[in-house]
Amino acid sequence: MTVTQPMPPDDAARALGVSLEMVDADVRDRAVQRFRENQIRLPTFAELANPDTIPADVREALASVDRDGPDPRNLFRVHWYNNRQGGIVDVPEHIELPSELTGVDARIVLALGNRFPMINAHKVQAAYACLVPSIVTGRFDPTSSRAIWPSTGNYARGGVAISKIMGCRGVAVLPEGMSRERFEWLDRWLDDPNDVIRTYGTESNVK
Repeated sequence: MTVTQPMPPDDAARALGVSLEMVDADVRDRAVQRFRENQIRLPTFAELANPDTIPADVREALASVDRDGPDPRNLFRVHWYNNRQGGIVDVPEHIELPSELTGVDARIVLALGNRFPMINAHKVQAAYACLVPSIVTGRFDPTSSRAIWPSTGNYARGGVAISKIMGCRGVAVLPEGMSRERFEWLDRWLDDPNDVIRTYGTESNVK
């Protein structure tokens, strides 16, 4: 059996179009100070890919954290290995569709995105992967910059959730015709109603 070795971090980052080069150390230092003041601890991508490597004290603390609340410790739940109660499982929870339903012999497995924290959708992971490299390399200053999250709903909500628990200001940009539930959620999570920008249209005509 051939075993594929993982790429070095720099090579993996370049393959994903992410630069790890420090842009502004002063900006990064302000982010460190903001995180220290707010007791924000960032999980590594490796920890989120394999939650068994998350430190034991962090995992134990999660037991008392509301999975849907704006708590920075929920960053350690931004992975596929959650159960509905917020605990960690060995295999991502999923549903396999029977061939009687699909009409094909191929196995079709659905991963359950509603196991993710705060928004019950996997877009919090995409938002974290987008924001954190910019912060740790000094590209984004959480003390003065705004993170703009354009989408039809869940990515915007995920971005707002990640921004809030990382001590950043997030701005949601989404069509005005999206569901009322999306806007009600944003109203609860955003301190400034002006941080919701409603564009023309609905999901069906977003290009």
